[in-house]
Amino acid sequence: MAEFKLKYTPRDHFLPLHQRDKRWSSLVCHRRAGKTFACVNEAVIRALYTPKENARYAYIAPFYKQAKDVAWTYLKDATEGIAVEVRESDLRVVLPNGAWITLYGADNPDALRGIYLDGVILDEYGDCRPSLWAEVILPTLADRRGWAAFIGTPKGKNHFYHIHQTAVSDPEWFSMTLKASESGILAPDDLKQLQGLMEQA
Repeated sequence: MAEFKLKYTPRDHFLPLHQRDKRWSSLVCHRRAGKTFACVNEAVIRALYTPKENARYAYIAPFYKQAKDVAWTYLKDATEGIAVEVRESDLRVVLPNGAWITLYGADNPDALRGIYLDGVILDEYGDCRPSLWAEVILPTLADRRGWAAFIGTPKGKNHFYHIHQTAVSDPEWFSMTLKASESGILAPDDLKQLQGLMEQA
């Protein structure tokens, strides 16, 4: 199997994500924790070393423009010098083993119908339609036993909250919770200011 030189150095917080052996994952992390960056690189690593032929991976944000703004630069940087093709118009990179990684928006679920996926990242799933998972995404993963990672920030007891509660209680899931007050990622003065603003809201 070919070896590829990756630029990615994971934060210690995300090592359990990269080392997991569970098919389903849920990550509740504070803003600017690096969850999107970590998950995009996770998709790249899995795509590069998959034994499957013509593997397909997806990153899905609530909106297509959001996917482009948030994750496209991360994906291009992660595959720089590795990708054999970068399709700007499709937000897709093609890797030497034939695997694809494509960015999508949940605002156009029809773009996801009829495809298959070997892995998917659902970013800010709480801002997507609740039916997206069961009706659209899960069928794309079924026949090839693909994996899924739900990631986001807490926004009340919505459908992402319930997914994460399942992950916490079900041993078949990987779950991770990273609070700003515990991670040490944000500078103390920035954290204090953000907490003050949230209390006023």
